[in-house]
Amino acid sequence: MFATGLLQLQAKGWWDAYSKEIGEDKVQVLTWQEFKEPFLKYHCPQSAIDRIQEDFLLLCQKKETIDEITNTFPDKLKFCKEIAGTERMKINRYHGMLKAEYQEFIIPAKCETLNELINIARDREIELRRQVERGEKRVSENVPSSSPSKKQKFQDQSKKDKAKGSIPKCKTYWKLHTGECLKGKKGCYNCGQDGHPYYRCPNPSRTCYNCFQPGHIKAECPKLQ
Repeated sequence: MFATGLLQLQAKGWWDAYSKEIGEDKVQVLTWQEFKEPFLKYHCPQSAIDRIQEDFLLLCQKKETIDEITNTFPDKLKFCKEIAGTERMKINRYHGMLKAEYQEFIIPAKCETLNELINIARDREIELRRQVERGEKRVSENVPSSSPSKKQKFQDQSKKDKAKGSIPKCKTYWKLHTGECLKGKKGCYNCGQDGHPYYRCPNPSRTCYNCFQPGHIKAECPKLQ
């Protein structure tokens, strides 16, 4: 009688109709089990329970904190006694929904109760947060020494441009090279002889594209650091 006095809205409407159906005499001797079975059958249909159990099995920690995922766990657990009715089943299911960085640290077999496992998970969360804070601090300390400054990059580029500026641009096609321009002339651009193109020259000259000095290529340039 106390429980039926707390019913509201749709639940109260159901009880008023149900109590009239079974009669006042039956209501007076109605047991708790006789009340609960039709009540749950009407308000908690099996299709809804199946959906809750499916969500419970798929429950997985993503961005939630331990407290947030812990609050969700018992809400669904009360409808899932068939699949997580014992303390050991609760422990294994809770451990299974945690992220990898928690699962690798926690051994569920060593926990006797679900609360014990939750407390270990909370301690692990605190340690992970501290590791992130320490890691961010180390990164911020290493950035100035490991990354060249914008000023240094600008100076290096200026030196390179200055070195190239000592080589005059060709007035024929505005490229940088030394010596006579052979563009438009017949024969090899390298030695000036007829009978072969420059890329088949028997006496190829080695000119550095960095300092524009003969005798070596850019990869062997002594001016490159």
